[in-house]
Amino acid sequence: MNIEADFNYRKPLKENEAKPAFGLAEEDPNLPNHKSFKKIVHNAREADFDITMGGFELINHVSSVKDFYNEEDVVGTYYEEMASHVKEKVGANTVQIFSHITRNEAQAESGERKGGHRLVHNDFTTSFGATLDPFLKETGINPKRIVVYNLWRRFDKDGVDTPFAVCDKRSVSEKELIPTDLFNYLPDQPEALTVEICQSSHSDSHKWYFYPEMNRDEVLMFKTYDSDEQPFIPTLHSAFDHPETPEGVSARESIEVRAVCFFD
Repeated sequence: MNIEADFNYRKPLKENEAKPAFGLAEEDPNLPNHKSFKKIVHNAREADFDITMGGFELINHVSSVKDFYNEEDVVGTYYEEMASHVKEKVGANTVQIFSHITRNEAQAESGERKGGHRLVHNDFTTSFGATLDPFLKETGINPKRIVVYNLWRRFDKDGVDTPFAVCDKRSVSEKELIPTDLFNYLPDQPEALTVEICQSSHSDSHKWYFYPEMNRDEVLMFKTYDSDEQPFIPTLHSAFDHPETPEGVSARESIEVRAVCFFD
């Protein structure tokens, strides 16, 4: 069943307006630079998507990690599980996972963890290759192509609260994309990275999808960067509030990692 839900888009930049940025100051929760639009969200389970079509795919993967809040198990076991799975799936020579984000909607208000990110965006822009330059020089890797996939898994009991939507990249054009600086991308590291993400202005053409009632053995895989694509059109994504969420369902809990794939 398809539903209608609200999505927060960046307002188009005005003439001479400064490049948007996140992370330098506390964000206004009212999102004054954004506007909410009603969008139809299609049930992706009723279609047969793969990663080469709209930029996303649902994959099955049973993790040996029992507690996704256990940092040691996530870094020591989950990273390798996801890297191995992606490497085999896409045929990359090397796959590196640098970080993860564990979200809990119930703990978001206290600030203990992040909640669902209700903002239409993509994790990177075409500048991501330059961000990786220090890593490439340090490791001696000299790839011909770099591709990044986000792997998103929810693990709460009901799989209903605050679902995650992806926009078919074939319905997106370059003119909607708004480069945005994200400061303190990895704030737990001594020198926090600054990356360029992209927000998006609204388009009637955007076609949104979600997988209802995902369980912990399902992973939504979607492409967030590809050095071979000129221009690169990303898989825009956003959390959203399902208007028909029943009372008393478990709060959304999720984990996401970004698999950076190097092709010789």
